[in-house]
Amino acid sequence: MPRPRWLLLLPASLLLGTAMLLAQASGYRNPQVLIETSELASVLSNADVRILDVRLPEEYGQGHLPGAVNLPAPTTDDLQANRQGLPMPSEGAQRLFRTAGVSATSRVVLCDDQGHRFAARVFYVLEFFGHPRVQVLNGGFRKWKSEGRATTTETLSVAPGDFTPNPNSALIATSQWVAAHLKEVKLVDARSPAEYVGGHIPGAVNIDWTRTLEPGDSKILRSAEQLEALFAAAQVSREQEVVTYCQMGIRAAEVYFVLRLMGYPRVRVYDGSWADWSADPALPVERQ
Repeated sequence: MPRPRWLLLLPASLLLGTAMLLAQASGYRNPQVLIETSELASVLSNADVRILDVRLPEEYGQGHLPGAVNLPAPTTDDLQANRQGLPMPSEGAQRLFRTAGVSATSRVVLCDDQGHRFAARVFYVLEFFGHPRVQVLNGGFRKWKSEGRATTTETLSVAPGDFTPNPNSALIATSQWVAAHLKEVKLVDARSPAEYVGGHIPGAVNIDWTRTLEPGDSKILRSAEQLEALFAAAQVSREQEVVTYCQMGIRAAEVYFVLRLMGYPRVRVYDGSWADWSADPALPVERQ
């Protein structure tokens, strides 16, 4: 949705606060985890802002936001670590994010062009490891570029940060945990309907992650009202503990992020997801 013309006349010092008010007015219950392109443009040069472009290196090299550091989302996943209750090893997370210049005081903004699924993956990993200021850029690089905003092909060199992992086990699930809580949690399968019908965890409801996005090429999130209706139709409520999963944990992280944006208080990612669950013949499978 385009910004009102009067907003463009505001001084930069007021723009961020006004944008936050607009985000709150949008109906998202936890709006601080999402940032619009106009907001980011107003704080782009702030010393505490660390933009992480989480696309693949070849995409980053073709053009990215000024000041963005490349940290490909797939580097934040490790199936063996998932089975041990971690999205990736803690020491690996510390090394990865410190190298990208992330410190305890950094305001981290995540950018992709994958409909937020890569950005949401890194959002989830940073939240799991305790970073308090993480935001996803709504519409990502595609929206930023479509608005004619500045881009660069320069590879940025940054000073190492002091990021220190502080894992939160309440944000992740293993196959053993899911199996033990099947009747107590709401499972959301973020894969496509075809994948879901081919086999899923018993009791899971299917919400294809792409249904959280506006149709077309914009790759922006649906409105709060539309998202509320989507999850209500699947009988996913805030009173439940919700566990998201997909094939490898990327799409599940996007749904995790959306639920966080909507203010769901208890959400986990089953990070091993279907790749892990289906590999164990002792675990139950439902087909329909």
